[in-house]
Amino acid sequence: MNEVVKHIESWTLECIADQEDLFLVDIIKKGNAAVSKVIVLLDGDQGVPIDKCVEVSRAISRRLDEELELQDPLTLEVSSPGLDHPLKLLRQYKKNIGKSVKVTLNDQSQEEGELLSVTDDTIELNVITDKKKKLTEKRVINFSDISKTIVLVSFK
Repeated sequence: MNEVVKHIESWTLECIADQEDLFLVDIIKKGNAAVSKVIVLLDGDQGVPIDKCVEVSRAISRRLDEELELQDPLTLEVSSPGLDHPLKLLRQYKKNIGKSVKVTLNDQSQEEGELLSVTDDTIELNVITDKKKKLTEKRVINFSDISKTIVLVSFK
């Protein structure tokens, strides 16, 4: 299965090579020995159009059929990461500057706030410290201290 995933990664990168605003976030393997599922997560600086996911899915499926002799069934899914999928790449953090995020730290404590800036090593949040008085505090968090970061949905 790992070899199949390596092929899928390579083919995905080929499919999006001409799209500078698109990037591969992750490839997730699921399933057991009898049935496997591979999920390819794409993102883009301006989002990912559904037609691009369809195009990549068809290209990968075609190559799987033509180039690999799979012994077991394989389900392929190509999509963008949902809001429940944690940010993984620096580029995703930069894309979400100005949005509210929830950061879970390695010690399992959490910080919520507006993502103000991103460097190669840190993020800066504007955290509300007193809702009644509307007091905020800027906090800098090292990437090495972050377990996961989720973008929060805003209905404002």
